Amino acid sequence: MPALDADNMAALAALMEQVGEPAFPETFLATLRGIAGTDFCSAFQAEDDGSLTYLFACGYHSTIPGFAERASLDYARRYWQRDRVTRQMLNGSSMHGGAANRVQVIRQAWNGIRDPEYRRDCYERAHVLERLTIYHSDEPRIFASLYRTRDSGPFPLAAVERLEAVAPLLMAMVVKHVRLQARPQTAPLHPPQQEIAGRLLQAGFALSGREAEVSAGLLLGRTHREISEKVGLALSSIVTYRQRAYRKLGVSDRRGLEALYEGISRN
Repeated sequence: MPALDADNMAALAALMEQVGEPAFPETFLATLRGIAGTDFCSAFQAEDDGSLTYLFACGYHSTIPGFAERASLDYARRYWQRDRVTRQMLNGSSMHGGAANRVQVIRQAWNGIRDPEYRRDCYERAHVLERLTIYHSDEPRIFASLYRTRDSGPFPLAAVERLEAVAPLLMAMVVKHVRLQARPQTAPLHPPQQEIAGRLLQAGFALSGREAEVSAGLLLGRTHREISEKVGLALSSIVTYRQRAYRKLGVSDRRGLEALYEGISRN
């Protein structure tokens, strides 16, 4: 089994110091980059009622700003019940057998996903090649996924082995971080929202700052209420800014907004 080098050990120590702090998600990604060359990461909690709570997502995509957060929100709201591997792991049938099996690392290639819509939106559109998911079988039922894109190539075997060696420690930190939070971060303030709003403002559609901000929230998959809570405006104001933005952008719904923004991003 490949030994962790001094940089990996230092990164784990730094991550431990950020448990419960706002910087934990980004530090978690930095640690995973060192251990496994990770491009994106995400974390979720499975609830007793069958729903999935989005905890955090981090990572930068060169052509789709905010992709990690958007895809993770879509996964939690629309696709996770179609994820057969995760549902099987969370059922616990393959995770009994003592403490050694309370944390497991499972590899999933993009072309092994049968559901075409889920595969397209969360993998193919951003050229995500595969994921490694760490499952925590005890309560809370939390799992964290690492992703690599086509540009980075598949996870090397040595990287998988390093991750397996530290997976129990990583998940212990994620679980403690979640428990220390007053509530899960359903809509963290990440640079992608500011970046998306900035691109919209510079695209020549004469949007106001609020119109761009609301549009950016919609592009990240947030609901009107989530945007309202984030920017501190009434729900009625969010609707007004959305309508004004759509009129200026020449779109009629969120799908049209997404198509327009993807065109802007390619320029």
